[in-house]
Amino acid sequence: MLGDYLLENLRALGSWLSQHRTGLVRFATIGLAAVACVLTLLYLTPTMLALFAPKLDLTKDLYSVNRPVAFTFVDADGDTVGHRGAIVGDRLKLNEMPAYLPAAFIAMEDRRFYENQGIDVRGLVRAFWTNFRAGHVVQGGSTITQQTAKIVFLNPKRTYSRKLEELFDAAALAKSLSKRQILEVYLNRIYLGSGAYGVDGAAHVYFGKSARDVTLAEAAMLATLTAAPSANSPRRDLEAAQQRANIVLNAMLETGAITPAEAKDARDNPAVIHEHGTADARNFFLDTAADEALKDVSENGDTPSSDLVVRTTLVPRLQDAAQRAVAKTLAAHGAKLHASQSAVVLMRTDGAVSALVGGRNYDASSYNRATQAKRQPGSAFKPFVYLAAIESGMSPWDERDGAAVDIDGWTPTNYGGRTYGTVTLADALAHSINTVTAGLAQEVGVTTVVDAAHRCGIVSQLAPNASLALGTSEVTPLELTTAYGTFASGGNRIWPYFVTEVDDSARHVLWQRKPPPEERVVASHVDRDMTAMLAGVLTIGTGRGAAIAGHEAAGKTGTTQDYHDAWFVGFTTDYIAGVWVGNDDSSPMKGVTGGTLPATIWKQVMTAAETGLPAKPLAKSAPEAPTEDEDAAATESTDSDDEANGGGATSTTESDSDEPQQSQAPQDNSGSNRSFWDWAFGSHQQSAPPPPRTTAPARAEPRSDGADNSDSQDQPPQGDPGDDSNANQPPPQAPHRLAPPPPPPDGPPPAPPPDAQSGPQGNGNDPGN
Repeated sequence: MLGDYLLENLRALGSWLSQHRTGLVRFATIGLAAVACVLTLLYLTPTMLALFAPKLDLTKDLYSVNRPVAFTFVDADGDTVGHRGAIVGDRLKLNEMPAYLPAAFIAMEDRRFYENQGIDVRGLVRAFWTNFRAGHVVQGGSTITQQTAKIVFLNPKRTYSRKLEELFDAAALAKSLSKRQILEVYLNRIYLGSGAYGVDGAAHVYFGKSARDVTLAEAAMLATLTAAPSANSPRRDLEAAQQRANIVLNAMLETGAITPAEAKDARDNPAVIHEHGTADARNFFLDTAADEALKDVSENGDTPSSDLVVRTTLVPRLQDAAQRAVAKTLAAHGAKLHASQSAVVLMRTDGAVSALVGGRNYDASSYNRATQAKRQPGSAFKPFVYLAAIESGMSPWDERDGAAVDIDGWTPTNYGGRTYGTVTLADALAHSINTVTAGLAQEVGVTTVVDAAHRCGIVSQLAPNASLALGTSEVTPLELTTAYGTFASGGNRIWPYFVTEVDDSARHVLWQRKPPPEERVVASHVDRDMTAMLAGVLTIGTGRGAAIAGHEAAGKTGTTQDYHDAWFVGFTTDYIAGVWVGNDDSSPMKGVTGGTLPATIWKQVMTAAETGLPAKPLAKSAPEAPTEDEDAAATESTDSDDEANGGGATSTTESDSDEPQQSQAPQDNSGSNRSFWDWAFGSHQQSAPPPPRTTAPARAEPRSDGADNSDSQDQPPQGDPGDDSNANQPPPQAPHRLAPPPPPPDGPPPAPPPDAQSGPQGNGNDPGN
């Protein structure tokens, strides 16, 4: 039955075929013709594309177009000091590479590279079938010529439209360049991971050598990185990378590029990776210079496509010295004082930045604290209060009462809660007396202080409240250092800069710095007064630990509430430098003030900067001679102190004690009636400052507006001059000038004892530093 059924159906099929034979033949013919046409078109595709593709514009730099900009940095002396952006290495010709290096890429990427016309039809058909089965684009079937076209002209997105563009560009490339030229562009442009573009850049990154010198095993490993450079990186899994390199060696054997003996030797001696070296001290500077260079050469938001040679203001000797000063000081004292980070800015008086340290360790954190971190400057902001006062007609010799003040319910206090008698403005700044500074800001107007700071170079927003006088508005180390540069330059506004010229890879000048016209923002006589007052900080005031042997210097310390931030910013006739010390999480340090770790770092940096330079005096105003009444009052005060101590040597006290004394020292009473200005400009004899009053002012509650107007500190350790050894004596009744205690020895003082008590919280007070 089944046989009969099948036989019957076969007869029916034969009858149908005989009836439709003509149509079937016609259909088969059409189908075969269509297939033949498709195959013919595929075969002729390279020829057709080459016929219609335009020639390339060879005026473009095919080695850098459509690639991240590569920076080469040159220091102030013209020496190469670093690179940024794409790591490209040298542009090598094929005859500069070992023959097996290009052969490895040809074996893996395009075995018929020298035979095809830039497009491999078989590869395209294979890729089409693979993509059809997968349901999406997973394979490109690209030749080396197509990959080169994609690298130079297109984005890496996989779409059919992009593939069509790639085919036209490949045909244009094949029409415009020889095979050797195409292969050279490809090998110098292919991205091979870890920021490396081209075989020479990759050889330096992975093997620490030029591509001229790579071994066969290393060449095979580089050839494995074309498809997935990050996933296949030998830094992720060296053993897996070595196994993939063996696949390349097998492919090279199949193409006859190497002998079995060479393959065996490469397998027996696999490639190993060159370990990264520690990032050097220049990285913070170079990051900043790269940003500035791009801004300088960009037009309408478009950045240049060529590689850049950037000529900078960097002085490597000073950059290295600044990094060493930070590393050495924090290594010695950072752990016990809970100080983990620091930033340093060093610039010449025209604004040229010679060194920039943005943190303790670039490898651990590339965050640039010198240019990006905004922190409260504390007393380092006070010079702008005194600048506003001097500009309003006051003089450094004008006097103010150092007693407590009440500003709309805010009562800032001095370090240790002390009050003082009448002092000159110069003494108040040198010893960082908070009450005088806060009152002075009210006299001249807080908005006047804001204007003075902005004119000098502070660009951050400053809150115009009473606590601004004590440095509660945040600034960066770079802008605060720049603002002090106004004093160092004689009253002219300076602008910090890192770059002097930007060239393209052919050494054509793209941009060159032109010094801005001189802009005086502080009158010369006012600037001389300010310089003299700031010089007093280093001779008798809170910055004595920063004094440089053989060179006059001026500056100011700064410390914020609970020791969150500590600063020293100052200048000589040649350089301005700013130092910040603190923690990224703003956690408090243990007694670190501006006169300790920051002053230590500042001194080391500026000593290095001044090495070999002649000593030149600062342009400061001459001292005002003391009156007879003042001399008598000072003598009377000293005699009273001597009597209170049995007529012998007295114990030195200081009004602010930013830097704790190492020890109590006897005074030379022969010079005890000399003024501050006699000290700053005459013989350096010492006299005891007046004893503070014993009654501390009441502490104010935090401001109702929520503003952070406080930066008071822990009490000084035992033995600090702030212990008020003469506290039982009444304050002098006549105006006096403070004279210096003995300068402390080099290096930071010891940390305060663990049981040091905390000072007032949230009362808008700088600790007097």
